[in-house]
Amino acid sequence: MGIRQSEWPLTQFQADKVWHISQGQGITVAVIDSGVDAAHPDLKGQVLQGAGFLGDPGDNGQTDISSDSHGTAIAGIIAGTGKANGGNGMTGLAPKTKVLPVRVTTNGTAEPTALAEGIKYAADHHAQVINISTGTTTPEPLLREAVNYALGKDAVIVASAGNEGQNGNPPMYPAAFPGVIDVTGTDSSGHFWPVSESGPQSTLAAPATDIYSTNDRGQYVKADGTSYAAGYVSAAAALVRSAFPHLTVGQTIRRLISTARRPGGSGHDDQYGYGLVNPLAAVRSPAAISGSAANPLLSTRPLGDHTDTGIGWLIGISVGGAVALTATSVWIVIRRRKAPPVKRTSAASTPSRGTSRPAVKSGTKKQKARA
Repeated sequence: MGIRQSEWPLTQFQADKVWHISQGQGITVAVIDSGVDAAHPDLKGQVLQGAGFLGDPGDNGQTDISSDSHGTAIAGIIAGTGKANGGNGMTGLAPKTKVLPVRVTTNGTAEPTALAEGIKYAADHHAQVINISTGTTTPEPLLREAVNYALGKDAVIVASAGNEGQNGNPPMYPAAFPGVIDVTGTDSSGHFWPVSESGPQSTLAAPATDIYSTNDRGQYVKADGTSYAAGYVSAAAALVRSAFPHLTVGQTIRRLISTARRPGGSGHDDQYGYGLVNPLAAVRSPAAISGSAANPLLSTRPLGDHTDTGIGWLIGISVGGAVALTATSVWIVIRRRKAPPVKRTSAASTPSRGTSRPAVKSGTKKQKARA
């Protein structure tokens, strides 16, 4: 049996019907992670030259030396072609998108400075969607600034909620920043995955358990984690932006929210956010549902109390690289401290990424969930 037959999320998403409408053509998704193995048979021709922010000026991001192939797995979920193994390889949800690899880590943690630089790089290189399957419990101001910058450059930002739902359930950043799609996890039955972090900041839910994808040795990995859930939502955003190229960031997000399946009824809840992402409805529904151009997550996301960081909360988005403030906005730096490293959110060895599991046969490695 090929990998495609094991991709239960594609079956639930009715991907074959989605692809009659959109396959993500013309869209670039930045994967800000550990790099992407551009030589994987299912990713050949899909991976652009990117960049690294770990001190090597010649790094183009087209390799992945992380122990769990984290960036390569995210890329496969988004843009795998399925061409390996005689057409039985890994197929991404948006198989005609291009991936812009941005390396900010090799070991499951990233310095906030590197992550912020990576976000800005992705925005400057015209990524219409930015996937961030990593996070920190500290709302670092330099990350918030980078998020605002990318939003102002017309990028939809998707980030994983994290995998500490049973360990205090803290909000993770950048996922919990206003304007960002915060993605929680579900299992194959559509039930909320209790390992996933959740809260009032949750936006959408997506598959996070028993996820197959590509690794950096030309083979495959099976893993859990909200990292992978974020990958599916990034792919859904790419499908929408390809089908409706004139939509703003805000209209793209509204479309994803308004077409999501709501297991608990209408409205928002902490576990599913506005519902399970529904790519088919998102690309098939009338254009009129896209609504206002404004990003709905800038006005509805609970901000909380962050006075302990020494930072007043910034409300507004960057415009052309400059920060546009509302009349009531304040950005005050009272003190600085060294930022803690950012962890991923899929299950490998790092709890906040995902979970890698022991190797399984047929070239597929089972991992634990990280982010």
